[in-house]
Amino acid sequence: MARRIQSPSSINTYKQCPRKYYYVYIKKLQTLPSIHLIRGSIAHSALEDFFKVDVDKLPETEISLLLKGLLKDFLLQKWNSAKDELEELDMTEAQRLFYYEETEQMLMFWIEGLMKKLSKDKDGFKIAFKKWIPRTEEEYISEQHQIKGFIDAIHEVEDEIIVMDYKTSKRDHITPEYKLQLAIYALLYQEKHGKLPTKAGINFLRHGERMIDVDEELLKLARFEIEQIHAATESDLKDDYPRKPSPLCKWHSGQCDFYDLCYDKSGKLKQE
Repeated sequence: MARRIQSPSSINTYKQCPRKYYYVYIKKLQTLPSIHLIRGSIAHSALEDFFKVDVDKLPETEISLLLKGLLKDFLLQKWNSAKDELEELDMTEAQRLFYYEETEQMLMFWIEGLMKKLSKDKDGFKIAFKKWIPRTEEEYISEQHQIKGFIDAIHEVEDEIIVMDYKTSKRDHITPEYKLQLAIYALLYQEKHGKLPTKAGINFLRHGERMIDVDEELLKLARFEIEQIHAATESDLKDDYPRKPSPLCKWHSGQCDFYDLCYDKSGKLKQE
């Protein structure tokens, strides 16, 4: 059987719970919408529009204020465009407003950090902005490794190449799951372009950037985990994907989309 094309998300889903992987990637069962996924998509889309701003058309004296205003406008437009998705969630209007305002605060924190960084460039803010603008949402597919991924932002400034991902999560550090994601992005970039990124990082929009160096050890991690997932997912049989009970099955405010397939009404694992 041909290998399935994997992704950082599919690998991390398998590591979290093989049975969840089976339901999502083999049975392709529908997952429930989530405010965190919808909000993350909205924030990414707003940033994409922001990266397209032509700063040459903005007056130098008011550029900081105008860029912040534009980013707020992009967020509002994307939020309104997702109105139907947001209304499908089991949330009150007050809860939706809370998440909107929290997302706006994240983006304002992010742009403040960007302004500080670019204002230090000796060539001036506008030139620095144009040098900094990344390529965005590029899909990379490796036929050799049967792996794919969307890289949020690729900064190529002078001798530096940085692959970046943007997160709206409360975390502020690179977890093993995030490190694997960045390792795969670095491998995909290296395979396509024949050179290694200098660094890989995550911008936690509410906390700032966290970076790691890209080296052969990071690529070895990516190759190892890719081979592991291919070896573990050759079968289409449910029994080959055991359940992995953990706090991620059910928590104080929610539960796994497939909780009811694994647990009975008393909260005990169903017999198989």
